[in-house]
Amino acid sequence: MNNNSVEQPDPDNIKMFVGQVPHDMDENDLRTLFEEFGRVHQINVLRDKTTGSSKGCCFVTFYTRKAALDAQNALHNVKTFSGMRHPIQMKPADSENRNGKKILSPL
Repeated sequence: MNNNSVEQPDPDNIKMFVGQVPHDMDENDLRTLFEEFGRVHQINVLRDKTTGSSKGCCFVTFYTRKAALDAQNALHNVKTFSGMRHPIQMKPADSENRNGKKILSPL
C-alpha cells in the first residue's frame, strides 16, 4: 500500500442503503456499529431539509466490498435496533448501476 497518498476505498466497494435506523442515532453511533464488519469510509444519515432531523435511514460506504457484504449478511432482516419494530434493511444503494459503473448523485 502506498502511504504517500490518501487511502481510498477499493474500486469495487458498495455504497449501502440502511433503513430502520433510530432517529436519535447519528453518524458516530452508526460508525461504531458498522466498524464491527470493517473500516468505514463514509456514513451519511439522511435528514429532513427543513428540520435537520434524521429520516431513519443512512448510506454507508466501507473500504472493501467484503465488509459491506459481511455487514449486510449479519444485519439485513436480522438485527433490530432498540425501540424499532422492524429489523434493519440493508441493500446496495440505488446509485449502484447494474453494469458496475457508479452513478453520482447530487449532494
